[in-house]
Amino acid sequence: MAGLLAISIALAALSHAGSGTDGHVIRAVFLYGLPLLLIGFLLTQARWALMAGVMYGTVGLALDISTAVQDLTKTGAEAEALLMSGVSGLVNFLLIVLGGRGFLDVQTATTPPISPHPNPPSRPEA
Repeated sequence: MAGLLAISIALAALSHAGSGTDGHVIRAVFLYGLPLLLIGFLLTQARWALMAGVMYGTVGLALDISTAVQDLTKTGAEAEALLMSGVSGLVNFLLIVLGGRGFLDVQTATTPPISPHPNPPSRPEA
């Protein structure tokens, strides 16, 4: 899961490398800060971070799908942008699947050992 988040950061850096956009703080926090924070919590084995990763992947997948639809409906759609949306969408889908599976996969608690049965009561002799 942490590896997928790192791939997500790398894809975001690749897709925004050539765009000369000015500093959008909210976008930077979503694309770089939030995954880094989640990676940190995942490395400390915080279980809730798996579900937070699922939520992050869900929002990312929705953005990737909307970007792909927008690129397909434009007349001069770039194949590179469509490919990046597809790869990023696949990474976000894997975040959803693996994070959900990890969150729902609860190890069964070990049961205490079974104690030996007590001796049967002795019968009085007649």
